[in-house]
Amino acid sequence: MKKQTISISEPNIKHARSDLGERAQYWIVRLASKEMDKPELEQLEAWLAEDESHAHAFARERALWQDLDVAADSPNEGKASTPNVRSTAWQRRPRLSRRRLARVVPLALAASVFALFLGPTLLIEMQSDFRTAAGETRNIALSDGSTVVLDSATAIAVDLEEDIRVVRLLEGRAWFEVQHESRPFLVEAMNGLTRDIGTAFEVQRAEDTVQVSVTEGAVEVQGQAADVALPLKAGERARYTDTGVVPLSSRPVAALASWRNGELMLDQQRVDDAIHQIARYRAAPVWLFGDFDALPAVSGVFLISRPDEALETIAGMRDLQLVELPGGAVLIRPM
Repeated sequence: MKKQTISISEPNIKHARSDLGERAQYWIVRLASKEMDKPELEQLEAWLAEDESHAHAFARERALWQDLDVAADSPNEGKASTPNVRSTAWQRRPRLSRRRLARVVPLALAASVFALFLGPTLLIEMQSDFRTAAGETRNIALSDGSTVVLDSATAIAVDLEEDIRVVRLLEGRAWFEVQHESRPFLVEAMNGLTRDIGTAFEVQRAEDTVQVSVTEGAVEVQGQAADVALPLKAGERARYTDTGVVPLSSRPVAALASWRNGELMLDQQRVDDAIHQIARYRAAPVWLFGDFDALPAVSGVFLISRPDEALETIAGMRDLQLVELPGGAVLIRPM
């Protein structure tokens, strides 16, 4: 594994701070777009290594953007309260002042920052009743006696009505242990539904795909309103998209939702998928560049509390180049 670290120190030329800041903002926007190719990535690495002030500017600008994200993402304080009281949940949510936004973000890039970072975050924040930050997991006791465990960077909205119980998974991954009663218990994610039939199960939402895994009992999974519900029992999994529900290979129950116990168990996982799973537990992002398709799959057990060690281990196993950027971001690409 080839690992590069770019050190940070105070800039030597203070009068160039503004120009360096604008250049750093440009690179952050390009990285966030996920459209950078290898030559452009090499240009970024060369610019960062050219002078310590460049690395410092990059770290400073990324810290400002992280400050905005934290202001919008601040988790609710205190213990979980009754989740179906929407007015209370709304009052707990922090607001990002316009004065603060204007102070920390140059006006020329404010629109780009909002669209790339704050827009999706604030939308989910307004909809959610409970959420977790990157690297955080959380146990929630619902008022019906059910338990929900939220994985890192997860948000849910809860509606417990007189005749039905509905949880919407807005982002991330959650495990449900349902209290059995007469009211149906449904988990909505994207355009699909998972219906509890006396069970404990996990639902994960990633981009345009939802995956359901059963650890106890049984569920029914329905991708679209017109789809026939697919029954799943303990150890079975399924994935649905806009095109329908697809059953997946079964797994040992102990390997499902292992993150609840602080472990991430990977079994013949694609390298890029494994890295994405580990990256969920880092506050700073991980960017992948290059073709990972030809690399052999990876297996192992990793601690979610030590994501950087896990990334370094996989990089060493598959001869990947890991570049640490100012602000904690990491670039990974095949050698």
